[in-house]
Amino acid sequence: MRTTGHASRNAKRGATLPELLISLAISAILAIAAWPVLRNLTAEQTVAHAADRLAASLALARTIAASRRVEVRIGPLAGAHTLDGGWQLDSDVEPSLAVVRASDPCLRITLRSTAGPAGAQSLRLTPVGYSRSEQGGFLAATFQLRCHRAQRQVRLGAQGRIRICRPGTDVDCD
Repeated sequence: MRTTGHASRNAKRGATLPELLISLAISAILAIAAWPVLRNLTAEQTVAHAADRLAASLALARTIAASRRVEVRIGPLAGAHTLDGGWQLDSDVEPSLAVVRASDPCLRITLRSTAGPAGAQSLRLTPVGYSRSEQGGFLAATFQLRCHRAQRQVRLGAQGRIRICRPGTDVDCD
């Protein structure tokens, strides 16, 4: 008795349950191995993006201060005590010039400055574009951005020069 080729072709279609389980196990092992790398890449991207946005906000604040001849303040969002959730630009003339929200929960932003109280989270830019502490002295400020192991610094010189660097990688960043 001869079988037709049609019946044997139908029997060979698809994958068996053991084949599917083995391929699922291999996929799970590869995903577990790739997780730390993907997490680090995501953290690097988050910090780099936030640093770019912060540097752009500082440049905007400086431009607005110089062009409108007003002091511009960059500080935490209304009701917040830190810059982790984002920041806003405001002045005495216009209370809300710009609002930037940071949506990643791992992002931590701290401000260190050469003048002013420790832990201050805001600074002002004078009508000529220089940075100034809330107490009035000229200052250089460093914003430290972190997410897991990824980190960047956004540095603002007393005369308004803005620079982004990577601690541990860039020579003069620490």
